[in-house]
Amino acid sequence: MGYKSLFRLYREQPNKECFAQYWTPEGQTWDCIYQDLSGMAKSEPWDFINQEFKKEGRNYPILVNYLNYTFLRALEQGKVCYSSDPDYACFNTGLQTQNEKDIFALFYKTKNATENDKPDWSFYKFVDSYSSDLKPYGKTPEIPTYITDSTDLVFDVKYDIEINTAHIIDNNSERLPEVLRENRTLAITALNGQKDLVREKIKRNYKVAIPHWYNGKIQLLLPLCLTNENKADLALVADKDASMKIYRISTILTMDMAYIDARLICRPDRDWLNP
Repeated sequence: MGYKSLFRLYREQPNKECFAQYWTPEGQTWDCIYQDLSGMAKSEPWDFINQEFKKEGRNYPILVNYLNYTFLRALEQGKVCYSSDPDYACFNTGLQTQNEKDIFALFYKTKNATENDKPDWSFYKFVDSYSSDLKPYGKTPEIPTYITDSTDLVFDVKYDIEINTAHIIDNNSERLPEVLRENRTLAITALNGQKDLVREKIKRNYKVAIPHWYNGKIQLLLPLCLTNENKADLALVADKDASMKIYRISTILTMDMAYIDARLICRPDRDWLNP
């Protein structure tokens, strides 16, 4: 079945688009399961640091996105595992406990799901690789993967950089700093002036270029410093064209959007990507 998400992402989403449902204990918020997973996994910030990106009542926005797209990738790669009955399912979240044991999400078949218009599966709990709850699956599922060519993870400084300034300004002007939104000439000049600055930063620290996953492929995120040379305002999205030896940049992301995409592959270095 063509599931579009792990759990319901918005109130009006049809149940059959969701793989599973979960129950919120009385007195707890809707993100209680993400709180449980956060407490079980190695510590990392799953909410945004800057107040401008925070939303009231949403304490784990990065984790919500991470778990959803990790599941969809596991589904795509055939790494969602089912028991022989087949009343149970699980997948590897890609996260680990403090003791470096893989964490799995477990589900059971929803009774009378079709008749009651419910998701086919119901969330049970998160367990680590020591759990006896994994016995029905035999071999536990592997983590979803994104990397097929390791050279995609490193920016090749021999390649040229091409910034499609017109496309960025015409389609993403609302993401630019306010001072540039109403001044097209200034915006074009500011964007074009970033090519050499970004390249010099990467030459001195290859970790400046951060891989992220979008639309079935790896791209690189680069800092876009427009109002302060020491602080990124936005992230440039660099798409590698190996045949032409060029990185094409046709869009920009806000810091929260960039971090969410980058976290699918690994925990990003917060040297500049620090929403």
